[in-house]
Amino acid sequence: MKHASRLAFLAAAGMATAGAQAAEFEVTEDTTLILGGEVVLNYLYEKRANGNDDTKFVDDGSKVVIGGERDLGNGITAYAEAEFEYNTLGNSDDVKRDGSVLGFVGEFGEFAVGASDNVFEDLISDAVDPFENASLEGASLTNEDSMITYYSPDMDGFSFRLQGRHKNRDNQSAKVSLIAAAEYDFGPFALAAAFDSRGSENAGTSDNFKSQDHVVGVAATAQLTDRLEASARFAQENDQAGNDKDFTAIAVVYDYGAGDLYGAAQNYKPTGGSNSTQVAAGINYEIADDILIFAEYGDLDRKLTNGDVEVDDTDKLGVAGLIYEF
Repeated sequence: MKHASRLAFLAAAGMATAGAQAAEFEVTEDTTLILGGEVVLNYLYEKRANGNDDTKFVDDGSKVVIGGERDLGNGITAYAEAEFEYNTLGNSDDVKRDGSVLGFVGEFGEFAVGASDNVFEDLISDAVDPFENASLEGASLTNEDSMITYYSPDMDGFSFRLQGRHKNRDNQSAKVSLIAAAEYDFGPFALAAAFDSRGSENAGTSDNFKSQDHVVGVAATAQLTDRLEASARFAQENDQAGNDKDFTAIAVVYDYGAGDLYGAAQNYKPTGGSNSTQVAAGINYEIADDILIFAEYGDLDRKLTNGDVEVDDTDKLGVAGLIYEF
């Protein structure tokens, strides 16, 4: 679970979301441009809590990624990337920027500015999320834009990540979220802990901030055999109104050679409400280099969203999909 810097993706494959076939163009001796991306198609069946069940064929986040890196000397390398979403199915002519980031990597670690992944999600939420689509419900976290992130170098297995989000809203003072995460990698297993103050969490699509308390979490991941990995996570979402939520989950991933079999289960415990159990399972298969097909099923209570606005709950979800990385 060590942090793989964006630079590592640039150098090895071409962006965090681009596949091994990403094109690299050497502009000068110390500057490289990289072009890659992915196509993601899903066929979904959603059994919704309000009875409005739905079946649909959708593009689930196809994108083109453009990036580059430059050796600045003194052991420091700068990189930049920008992601642009589009719809492979042609249902929309819109192409929009999904996020961009600027970073610097050296012996000191890595600094990144822009749309970096929330480090709580990296080490805690993702520990029990092997899914492409049927993810279990998780804690609400600080939005992943306007981030300033520092990733420490590996120090004999120990590493940490610090992150801040500074956001302005009309007629309001600027708000700041502070996020921190740490991990110790023992080799066959790793332990992690994280905190997100959620000080600048968006309140839907309105020009306001939510009034929220912090989220804390711990996670453990173990490589049980060469093919079997198991993980566990506990997260607690606190709320100023007293509507706290606990998420306790386990997950397993088995590498059967041509792909993975995976599953997860979670106990969801809201304050003043009834406990519920959420489960999901899936299988994927690599039919060719950088072409993956998958099928997943979840018996869960997961929020559907339209932008930042929660619009419905999904009780059960079935999905078959294809991912092509280039």
